[in-house]
Amino acid sequence: MTEILKERNSKPSRKDHAALASAIVIIIILVATSLFTPIGTLVSSSNPYKGIYGYSLNAVVKNQTLRIKGLYSPVKVIIDKYGVYHIYANNTHDLFLAFGFIQAENRLTQLDLMRRAAIGNLSPILGSSYDSYDLFQLKIGNFITAEKDWNETLLLANSSKTANETVAVLEAYSQGVNDYISYAEAHHELPTTFTLLNYLPQKWSPIDTFAIQQYMAESLEFGDDSLLLSLLYYKVGNLTNSLIPVFSQIPQVYYAGYNGMPNEKVLKEAMNIWPINSTIANLAYKLYEEWDPPFINNHPQGHSNEWVVSGEKSSTYAPILVGGPVLGFSLPFIWFEAQLVAPGIDVFGVFLPGVPMPVIGFNKHIAWTLTDVQAISWGTYFFAQKVNGTDYYFNGSWHPIKHYYVSGVKLNWTNWGPIMIKKGKIALVMYWLANNYSNDLGVLLNIANSSNWKEFYNALRDWHAPYQNFAFADNESIGDISAGIYPIFSSNNGIPYSPDAIMPGDGQEYVSGWIPYSKIPQVYNPSNGIVVSSNQRQVGPSYPYWYGNTMSFSPGTRAWVVYDYLKSHNNITIKDMMRLQSNITDLAAVWSLPTIIKALKNSTNPYAEKALSYLETWNCTMAPNSKAATIWFYIYSEIYFKVIYGFFNKTGFWPEFSNIRPGPASGSWPNTFGLASFDEDIIHMLMEGNGTPNIQWEH
Repeated sequence: MTEILKERNSKPSRKDHAALASAIVIIIILVATSLFTPIGTLVSSSNPYKGIYGYSLNAVVKNQTLRIKGLYSPVKVIIDKYGVYHIYANNTHDLFLAFGFIQAENRLTQLDLMRRAAIGNLSPILGSSYDSYDLFQLKIGNFITAEKDWNETLLLANSSKTANETVAVLEAYSQGVNDYISYAEAHHELPTTFTLLNYLPQKWSPIDTFAIQQYMAESLEFGDDSLLLSLLYYKVGNLTNSLIPVFSQIPQVYYAGYNGMPNEKVLKEAMNIWPINSTIANLAYKLYEEWDPPFINNHPQGHSNEWVVSGEKSSTYAPILVGGPVLGFSLPFIWFEAQLVAPGIDVFGVFLPGVPMPVIGFNKHIAWTLTDVQAISWGTYFFAQKVNGTDYYFNGSWHPIKHYYVSGVKLNWTNWGPIMIKKGKIALVMYWLANNYSNDLGVLLNIANSSNWKEFYNALRDWHAPYQNFAFADNESIGDISAGIYPIFSSNNGIPYSPDAIMPGDGQEYVSGWIPYSKIPQVYNPSNGIVVSSNQRQVGPSYPYWYGNTMSFSPGTRAWVVYDYLKSHNNITIKDMMRLQSNITDLAAVWSLPTIIKALKNSTNPYAEKALSYLETWNCTMAPNSKAATIWFYIYSEIYFKVIYGFFNKTGFWPEFSNIRPGPASGSWPNTFGLASFDEDIIHMLMEGNGTPNIQWEH
């Protein structure tokens, strides 16, 4: 069925590579920080310098010509010494069909497992231990939404150029994946995984690509913060707004501005938490346990960075763009690096499994990278609704519950979204923005064909979820925009209840619209020539729209380290950027250390004196072999646990909700999760130079 002719002894022209970079000086640094489990030769082979990848750097450059059933003409493929594919086709149909074939040839196991993980279909091959995981994926609606998105794209294809191109790309890509599956089955070349697990891969369809879109949205912008905030308010009342303030008490870099005084209306809304009763509290806690079982929470939160400087601050006189997306470690790595070339498209970047357009990349004119926004409850909202066996209550009347049947499982949805848990006549219903229509592939296709900021900016109008900061550079301009649809909540009773917590689902609170695209966080050619976005809050207190509290955003210390360096330096080189990306200064240590040293100086304990001797000369870098870094981390952690856990033990929050265990430094301790608000409380307390956090202790 498939013939691959290899042309030996031919080398790629340097022009193939130089053409893409001729208009822009750019660096995209991909960083993945992970802890390797000592599993012998597997770890050795995955070592990025000494393992399989390291050996591949010396691989012989290969040229191939693909002649696959379904191609209109042969496709030329160059594999360079880094193992990167450069694919040249005479038309876009052949380009994406060939890419589907090549990605499946390299990553078929990964494609199949990610698809199964997304749609809740792992237990048939991995066993009953995955039943709960599969059920959760079904409940949140990944498959339902993926199917809806594909059908919506088909309907729009007659009137929308983007939708029409998306359909063509996905159909060609799916055919390419399926061509490889057929070829591998016929030639007994399926990956060993399928033999070991005793199953065959199903054919790929465009719905699977939309399912991967849902899965990545779930990985990046999906959270249960609202459950936790309501449970806190249920136990400690208005003290919740002191523990989890709307705006950070420590300095922040707001890349999109709005640094003024808090907008009073927004402040009132964010602090107006709906008081839940015991029934809803029990439902929230049970859903929290289902959502975040303890075995999931024994790792710290991931973080990413992006920044860009203008040509006025760089040694090259052209912008320099840096991206450090940090995703979980996997074998193989989640990124697939390639260049795609056909009439009308010439783009280089990194691709996700099952997604035939680069998420991060560059063309002859522009470059872009992205980080997670970590905004406004991760785009996940909860409503308490009255239900009976067949209907839900909304706006003064009963309406029929909508039922879906997927893999033999009955799934129930109200107007807000899936019913996640219920008891008697009360249900918690999830409204997740990723369950709205979003053609992310079409947006990425338009970005790849953009030649300036205006085209890039307009392409992102249709990016709805997940929330992502898209940093931009061309030969003269820089910018950033936090793409996504941001709801505006309204109420029939005046000030809306905080969307950061559970809301009443009977219609008294509703989504009245969306923040206008021109008003979502964004910046273009800032006067100081700097944009830094490291998961910190993008807009300051005077922003006129509700944008969430401090729970989900990064504390902002990483952003400050980068911003301070870029602000104080000119003639910045690419090597400077590489060193900055590897900077291990912890600003939390810088800000808290004076108070800690002062306390140690007042102690006569010999261990305290020894600790002091290390900390007084420490440069606040978290080097692996630094004794001072270890000492500071344990002191900081002890302060965190004594203050935060001590307060909750006093108010009775624990042991009633025993599995809710926040931990310091983004959840670095085993069996804890990161909550930025509490880290900010402790950092601020130590910055103030005393032992009293900025909260009201009386209850």
